[in-house]
Amino acid sequence: MQEYSFTTYWKNEKTSDVVISADRKSVSYTIYNHEVAKAPFGFEDPTVEQMYHFLEERCMPRRPGQLQEYLDYLGLDEYNPWEIVKITHGVMWEDFLWLKFPGESITWEDVKLRD
Repeated sequence: MQEYSFTTYWKNEKTSDVVISADRKSVSYTIYNHEVAKAPFGFEDPTVEQMYHFLEERCMPRRPGQLQEYLDYLGLDEYNPWEIVKITHGVMWEDFLWLKFPGESITWEDVKLRD
C-alpha cells in the first residue's frame, strides 16, 4: 500500500499538509496558517474517519439521478471521494479552500470557480 497525501490551500496560501499512512490507520497533519476558516481540520490531528469525511464533503452529494451524470463527466465508474477530489481538487463555491496533490504545479487561478 502507498500513503496518500495532499496539501491544502486557501487561494494561493498554503495552509496544511496532510498525509494518510500506508496502512490507513493514521493521519499526519501539519498546519501553516492558524486561522480556523483556513484549517480544514481545525488545530488538532484528524482521525482517518474525519479525513475521509472531509474528502467526501468536498464532493458532490450522492443524489440519485444526478450522480451518474457527475461520474460520467469526471470519467469515473464509481463514487470514490479520493478519486473525485484528485480531479476536482475539492474546490467548492462556498469557500476558497482547495487540494493540491504531489507532482502538481497548479495554482488557485487554475482551479478556482470564482474570485
